[in-house]
Amino acid sequence: MMVESLFTRLMRDAAIHNHRRLLVISGSHLWCLQQVKPLVEKVDITISDSFGGVEKQITSSQSHKLLGKTLSSIIFDAWSGFNPNRFGQVSGTIGGGGVLVLLCPDLDEWPAFDDPEHAALVASPYTTEDVGRRFISRIAMLLEDDAYTVICRESKELAGVEIELPELPDTAKPQEEAILPNKTPDQQKAVELILSQFRRGRRPVVLTADRGRGKSVALGIAAAQLSGLDFEQILVTAPEFETVEELFAMAGQLLPDYQHEKGSLHKGQHSIRYLSPEKALQESGGGKVLLVDEAAAIPVPILSALLERFPRIAFASTVHGYEGTGQGFSLRFKKVLNTLTPKWKGLHLKQPIRWSDNDPLERLVFNLLLLNAEASECSSDLPLEDSELSVRLLDRDQLAEDYQTLSQLFGLLTLAHYRTTPGDLRILLDSPNLYIWLLRSNHHVIGAVLVSDEGPLPAELIEKIWAGERRPRGHLLPQALVCQEGALQAASLKAGRVMRIAVHPVLHRKGLGTKILQYVIGQSKQMGWDYLGSSYAANPELQHFWHQNGFDTVRIGSVRDSVSGSHAALVMCALNEKGKTVQTGLRERFIEQLNYRLSDDLVDLEVAVVCRLLQHAGFTPVLTPHDKSDLKAFSYHNRSYESCAFAIHKLLLRCLDKISDDRLLSLLGNPDFQRLVERNLQQKSWSELDQAGTGRKQMMRQFRSVVEQLLDGEERLNV
Repeated sequence: MMVESLFTRLMRDAAIHNHRRLLVISGSHLWCLQQVKPLVEKVDITISDSFGGVEKQITSSQSHKLLGKTLSSIIFDAWSGFNPNRFGQVSGTIGGGGVLVLLCPDLDEWPAFDDPEHAALVASPYTTEDVGRRFISRIAMLLEDDAYTVICRESKELAGVEIELPELPDTAKPQEEAILPNKTPDQQKAVELILSQFRRGRRPVVLTADRGRGKSVALGIAAAQLSGLDFEQILVTAPEFETVEELFAMAGQLLPDYQHEKGSLHKGQHSIRYLSPEKALQESGGGKVLLVDEAAAIPVPILSALLERFPRIAFASTVHGYEGTGQGFSLRFKKVLNTLTPKWKGLHLKQPIRWSDNDPLERLVFNLLLLNAEASECSSDLPLEDSELSVRLLDRDQLAEDYQTLSQLFGLLTLAHYRTTPGDLRILLDSPNLYIWLLRSNHHVIGAVLVSDEGPLPAELIEKIWAGERRPRGHLLPQALVCQEGALQAASLKAGRVMRIAVHPVLHRKGLGTKILQYVIGQSKQMGWDYLGSSYAANPELQHFWHQNGFDTVRIGSVRDSVSGSHAALVMCALNEKGKTVQTGLRERFIEQLNYRLSDDLVDLEVAVVCRLLQHAGFTPVLTPHDKSDLKAFSYHNRSYESCAFAIHKLLLRCLDKISDDRLLSLLGNPDFQRLVERNLQQKSWSELDQAGTGRKQMMRQFRSVVEQLLDGEERLNV
């Protein structure tokens, strides 16, 4: 009865302020279940694996189904596992006047609880007993310290009931009214910005907001208003359709005469339809509008391609998200926008729609999950002399208690990688096989390397992993080498996998990434590793970085990764003779296969990536007198391409093997050279290359000019 009374009181109090409240029920599992039994029928949904016969119940793994919904009350059972991403998602679905009920072990005992989520943090030979308890210790402490969280503990008297909610500052001005269907002036301005920009040609829009600010609904209002004007086709894309359900719901309300289907609204020639990002890339952009929601969760290369394809395009992104961060997206993608479409405009939506300002639950969740983490504020003129820099391996017990360092580190990681989530915070603090090196200058965290300890593979599973029959958790590098490359000898090696390497954005291109990585390489032998390795989304800049630091490419994935939009590259740096033997064998086999694969599974690989792979790869075919004669006949006379194609092939391989970085960059700036690589090394057809409508005769003239340049001699090529 006490808990039921508390719940009712909190709901009433939350409704008065249009805020949301957190009620924590902390004690033994049976006691927690007994306390909330009267609430199960009152709340909108219970997220638990423990309640039986409850109609409105889902498991923690199904919590993503709540995205796009607004609920008034939820029970979240942490006895079934405290997944940071899912807890964040769930909290974001509760509207103003709502209450989140959290069930957990006694706060003093919770860190020692063997959370079901621990299994996701370990790989053999580690067990769940090896998982750190720092993350939950931090959660429990912050809950106890929060003035607006009501905690009902089995072991203690109730605390926190009489504390009042924060009031808006006295200087706060009454909010101006928005024109319906907009809920806030921010939302109205967002819609108006999209409409005005789209009337003026190639002028993209970027909307950013925290959760609950109505950006998706703003896209829905804009879609409805654009449909029926000059635009017959409004396309919508996002990582998943569930992300844009609110968008379609709002557009459907405003267009009642349209036919409604899942992911589609249409009337005659006019339609609003959902496409995956990959499908959107296959659409012609002319005359169409593209609205991109949760853009931070879509790889920048895909966003860039969409930007080039669609003259009228709007991007919306959550800044502090539970599925990924928009901070890194904003930083990187705005550079692309400035280059390709300098007349773009952006708007940040600040005013909440589903709850009022100063919401206690939002503030608490931001603190719990470090969604408010910010990278260190440092300038490009920060002292970078060796005497001012320090690199050290972190003690994670100290890290958990050093809030400033933890916030700067996690903020840096969110800037460096758009898929950083609250789940990564738990990995950062608790994963038993993780090592973290920090680079600092004057107490600023300016760089970090995260390395995972992997291998050797369990002896009893090696044959099954090689045969593709088993894929145990973790050990990504050894498993890729054994299963994908057939390198059984790699199974017995210990590896350090570089999971993340990050440098503060304002300090890029100053050699800091190399500095910290070389320090890690120097310490790696002490860690007992046979080699360091990494898997990354292949692009020319990163290829150059890894190769410059002594890493060899030993594998390129056959298909593009759905997250990064790029082919994954695997690199190795041997630390001893055992590692060197494996690396040499894998490298030789990779190079041996590469020439064939370029016209097979790697036919769509970017030309710049192809050239970087072939640079200094060891392909040095000898040009015979006959070859040279054919090349001259092609360049200076009228010999057909087909009769000289093999000689051109040898010339390209020879040049790329010895070419300097500067000369390669110069050649890659020549579209005729790029087309020749696509035609000759990747064996693309003439029709595939003729997208610009230049015709085969024109391309032949261009190819003859390129081959003539390549024949000019070693001095001009600097090879």
